[in-house]
Amino acid sequence: MTEVDVPEGPGHDDEAEHDPDEEVQPWRHSEVSLTLLFPPFPDPDVTEREPLPAHDPVRARRVVEELGTVAEVLEQLPERPVGDLAWPSVRADLDVVAVGCWGGVVMVFEPALGSDLLCAAMTAEVARQRARHPEARIVGSVELDYGNRYLEEQVLLPTGQEVFAGGWDCDDEDAWSFVGDPREVLRAIGVDRETAAEVGFDLDAAPRDRTWSDLGVLALGRHRRPAGGVEERHVSSFRVRRSREGADNLAEVWFPRS
Repeated sequence: MTEVDVPEGPGHDDEAEHDPDEEVQPWRHSEVSLTLLFPPFPDPDVTEREPLPAHDPVRARRVVEELGTVAEVLEQLPERPVGDLAWPSVRADLDVVAVGCWGGVVMVFEPALGSDLLCAAMTAEVARQRARHPEARIVGSVELDYGNRYLEEQVLLPTGQEVFAGGWDCDDEDAWSFVGDPREVLRAIGVDRETAAEVGFDLDAAPRDRTWSDLGVLALGRHRRPAGGVEERHVSSFRVRRSREGADNLAEVWFPRS
């Protein structure tokens, strides 16, 4: 899953060829997020988390500049709460990346990491982040709503355990892709199957019917929204120039394939 060739191509400069007001294809309640949790990791037996530190905008800029989908930061936009982030509706919105840095939690909202079983954008960035931050727990989460929804969850632990689950909600299990053993992930983070089921990840359900995003919530110490209550936390937003990789990802996922 993580052995991905990650090209480092030049920036992408043909935005003038496109209409910035062209509507994107996925619906507005789609979401793509990449989250890193750095040690020390929270005690899994403590369900009430300490408040996260204030957002660090300087660190957030470094994070966005290091993404493989970004060639250059063009503009830093005003900070806003996570709950106020607007999902892209037109092409111009696709070049805005939001990053929250709250102590040991780094959360990236990046449309160019949208994936499906034909485009491996999230897998490529997860592999890049794992190489850069081997000490972190990393979770990539994708929900793209085209009427039918594509769902993807990747969970990687610094101890080596990893899981990938991806597929369309309209497809049978045979059409989904599963890699890794979620029981090993739960064991590594110290969460038993009963606690996992209470949060929403039920190992007794068929793989196709599990809420894989809740496995990511558990791996992140329940910090990720909505389970972690970060809706009011502030993030920095940046308008960026896309790398070739980022532009190609956006073309693959956000507009009809030719």
